[in-house]
Amino acid sequence: MSNAAHSAVKGQRALLSFSVEGLPPREELLFKSLVRLLDHRTHQHWAWKIDRADLRVVGEALSPGSENPAPPVPVLAVGQVDPQRGGHFLTLPLHADALEQTLNRLGAMVVHARGLGLAAAEAVLADDAEFRLLRWPPAALLEAPHRIRLATLMTGRPTSLGVLRQRSGMGAQECLDFIADLRRSGLIENVADAAQAATHTAALAQSPDGSQPEPAPSAPARDPVQPGLLARIRSRLGLLATAHK
Repeated sequence: MSNAAHSAVKGQRALLSFSVEGLPPREELLFKSLVRLLDHRTHQHWAWKIDRADLRVVGEALSPGSENPAPPVPVLAVGQVDPQRGGHFLTLPLHADALEQTLNRLGAMVVHARGLGLAAAEAVLADDAEFRLLRWPPAALLEAPHRIRLATLMTGRPTSLGVLRQRSGMGAQECLDFIADLRRSGLIENVADAAQAATHTAALAQSPDGSQPEPAPSAPARDPVQPGLLARIRSRLGLLATAHK
């Protein structure tokens, strides 16, 4: 397969991520190297990520069930002895064929789960709901060529899912996957939510203690002055004026 053909096929595959925890440095390096070498054989494109990945690869130094992130993701245990916890396991030393089969199986699970959540994600993110890219994404989120195009289209001004799909020519799945990764990394914000938060902050700033300002109480109505009292004052002033003449 030529490099151009391989790039085209790679761009059409789902982009998935994996994190590595608890493996010795040598084994971790070997695992990452094998994943890169198998990229032309795996059904999905796998990229290493520090945390919040689609797949957790854990060694014997870390229990597969410890510190499981939310939402839960598949866990692949790697070690000398099968922990027999009913999960997915690869024995050391690693073998390329076994790793390829495992990645394809787990990748299919992740892609299927994404497909089930696609309708719900589209309902949450309406086509006309605008969002803003806060800063350029890191390289780990831009492994596939179409993601660079999406990020470029989102730079400089607010956009929406409908506009992004129209301008990029990409499907809903690719756009939603990229937006979800950006949201998990804190790289986008909803324009309407940001405007509402700014209005709320401005309202709070008007109160010294940070509480919601209460409407100022109206001035108490003054009691009407009795006409008899005014007459007596005028009369008294008249008497005083006569006494000074």
